[in-house]
Amino acid sequence: MQILLVDDDATIRRGIEVFLKSLNYTVSSVSDGKEALIVSERENFDLIISDVQMPGLSGIELLNALRKNKNPMPVIIITAFATIEDAVTAMKMGASDYLTKPLNLEELQLKIVKIENELKLKRENAELKERLRQIVHPEIIGESAAIAEVKKMIGKAALRDDVPVMIYGASGTGKELAARAIHNAGERKDKPFVEVNCAAMPDDLLESELFGYVKGAFTGAVKDKDGLFKAADGGTLFLDEVGEMSPRLQAKLLRVLQDFKIQPLGTTKSFQVDVRIIGANNIRLQDLVASKKFREDLFYRINVAEITLPPLADRKEDIPLLLEHFISSPKIKEKIRFTKEALDVLVNYNWRGNVRELENFVKSISVFTEKNVIDKNDLPEHILNQFYALKHEWNYLFTNNNFQEAQKIILEDFEKKFLEFHLRKNNGNITRTAEAIGLSRVSLHKKINDYGLE
Repeated sequence: MQILLVDDDATIRRGIEVFLKSLNYTVSSVSDGKEALIVSERENFDLIISDVQMPGLSGIELLNALRKNKNPMPVIIITAFATIEDAVTAMKMGASDYLTKPLNLEELQLKIVKIENELKLKRENAELKERLRQIVHPEIIGESAAIAEVKKMIGKAALRDDVPVMIYGASGTGKELAARAIHNAGERKDKPFVEVNCAAMPDDLLESELFGYVKGAFTGAVKDKDGLFKAADGGTLFLDEVGEMSPRLQAKLLRVLQDFKIQPLGTTKSFQVDVRIIGANNIRLQDLVASKKFREDLFYRINVAEITLPPLADRKEDIPLLLEHFISSPKIKEKIRFTKEALDVLVNYNWRGNVRELENFVKSISVFTEKNVIDKNDLPEHILNQFYALKHEWNYLFTNNNFQEAQKIILEDFEKKFLEFHLRKNNGNITRTAEAIGLSRVSLHKKINDYGLE
């Protein structure tokens, strides 16, 4: 714990400093409040212990300056018994505690320990909140150029919380994660984030869920129900797969984006809402507009800003980071790690399900494996099969040889396949094949023997 001691009496200051250092605290000391203010802005302290009566800047004025600068650092005030009202004033201004002179060092130690425990508890709470935030709203993992650009776009989109955003990307690329990142980085972060999958509900159900209804609006509507627009008031409504909306619902959404008024089913009354719209789709809306499956006027309303998420195949350098992130998740009970050979296979695997498939792979292997260190041969068969097929087809990529040796590998592979094709085309006739491809019969015979094409 680092403590800043402030007292204009050198003898008292020295005595307190020696005592605190004997308790293994790191102590810096100054003789007046003005100097203390300068030092506290330059260095990080956990606690200030300050006398009240000092020339220049008093202890009360020092406390007031700290709080004006929004510095929440704990402060213990030391005052003479005759000026106890100064201690009361300091406590009202946010001092953590006070002591009266003559100073009782044991009492000072108890008060410091109390503050030390409070600070430790605050730090632990902050760490737990951050861990919870990472579980509920995980950050976008990756350091590739593609992800750096996405993060940059998210930051820009968060600055304007009145602008609708469309997020594009294949399934599993993290469209919802990006939408939450925009919400959490903006001024609406303390307001609701409400999501709805437009492709997962029938048309009528989606309409009632979005706009709500009044009692008697339809069979089964036995009481009023607020819709998701109302639930997201002040915050963000995330419309996943918005391109799946029917033309009728597209028309209703267009009206909302024009004046942000919603009309629940079964009533003519409209209600004002303050909602930011973030949409997502795996097909670009302009393509749906071109095929007459999405309203052009709605496209221009909802596609004001757009972000495209890259597939995992375009950011392979992020795979080790993502694996480490998923392995470190509290959901993974048995901690595992991958050998370099296993990691090479995983980096070169074609993750068609993108980040979601990678996460599910980690969950699966952590459940079914009995090993803490996962080697290449411990990986699922479908991953290894694709790896070996790729390695066979492009084995020059996996060689540790130099350029000339890699070039020789691919040329030999080409020659073998070329000769196989033309030999089949000519029904194995050596003379016709040699004439067709411009080789002598002797050269062709030699290559057939070299490549084992007999």
